Amino acid sequence: MNGLIYPVAAAVAWIALAYRLVRGLRQDPRDPALYVVCTAFALMGVIFTVSTPAVWARLDAAADIPNLALLISQSGVIAFSGTIQCLIIFWTNPPADGWRQARWRVLWVIAVLAAMAVLFTRAERYGERPTDAAATYAHDPAYAVYLGCYVAMVALGVVDIIRLCLPYARDAGRSWLSRGLRLTAVGAGFGILYCAIRAVTLVEGQLDTDARPLEGLVPPVAALGAMLIVVGLTLPSLGPRLSRVGSWQAQRSAYRRLHPLWTAVAVTVPEVVLDPAHEPPRRIVRDVDRRLRRRVVEIGDGIRQLRHHLADAPDRDAVAYAASLVAACEAHQASLDGTLDEARRARWNAWRATPPATGHRSAPFDGGHIDFADEVRWLVAVSRALHSTTRNPDRTPGLAR
Repeated sequence: MNGLIYPVAAAVAWIALAYRLVRGLRQDPRDPALYVVCTAFALMGVIFTVSTPAVWARLDAAADIPNLALLISQSGVIAFSGTIQCLIIFWTNPPADGWRQARWRVLWVIAVLAAMAVLFTRAERYGERPTDAAATYAHDPAYAVYLGCYVAMVALGVVDIIRLCLPYARDAGRSWLSRGLRLTAVGAGFGILYCAIRAVTLVEGQLDTDARPLEGLVPPVAALGAMLIVVGLTLPSLGPRLSRVGSWQAQRSAYRRLHPLWTAVAVTVPEVVLDPAHEPPRRIVRDVDRRLRRRVVEIGDGIRQLRHHLADAPDRDAVAYAASLVAACEAHQASLDGTLDEARRARWNAWRATPPATGHRSAPFDGGHIDFADEVRWLVAVSRALHSTTRNPDRTPGLAR
């Protein structure tokens, strides 16, 4: 399992590091939080890279120190935990306070790492155990002290991460920073579970019982917790881009769904179309916001031209409004009969005979005219209803036959 899960976690860390570093250097290369988060991602990448069994064995063979990868990976976990604490401090405090609080955590981490290195050198030399070293050597007194320092330090770190994240996540409201902090706290929760497993390993070792049955839980718990933390730390910068992608897709969908309503307006009052010589595409990729706004403006201008033909309909009832709008189109067309050229008449007749399908059932509007997004939702509901109305004239009140 280590050979599968750890390389995936390492890849996630290195990809996150490349994304965050490139984006951060473009935006603000002097931001201290940029280098802290990149350090955290690099540490995670190192942790899971050296913990991969194939890398573990090659590293130890190259250094000629058995299980050196164990010291590197576990030291990396402590440094990673301390780095995350510093990052959250920088996010949630003014720079001067952030540096002061972070300095003490850095000194504490360095002291613990030095103590662990000394204890590691005092432990007995064992053969390579890339998948269960901690459980195998927990009975050794020096390694037991080493493991106790490690578990205590990691536990304090993940608890501190949760303590820092949750209050500020509440204060940040519904933002990507808040989501990132909450996800980081969830990842730290997996860290607590990891520490509990390692504490059992320590106790089992001192009791001379077999601690290896729980080793199968270590890779998924450690990897999932670390990846959640990495994603949580990436969300504040990546989230706004995800929002823009979602908004872009929603606008494209609204543009396409407005096509039936826009067509009804365009064939009835073509003078409101800004560029009547060119038929706009049904699906768009570029300039989505501008084209959607232009379509809404043209529909609104057309409806205003037809207002004197519109019968009263129940307030915000899209189906009734669509029926009234079709009747208004018919009435407007009849009032111009005899003055239309053949091209315009043919276009009208073609639309009336085969109205475009939307592929959606009609849906009620769920709000009032508050902003542009609400207006788009209302017009999309009318456009959906328009299809069934124009295909079923018997449902249209007062429709001229």
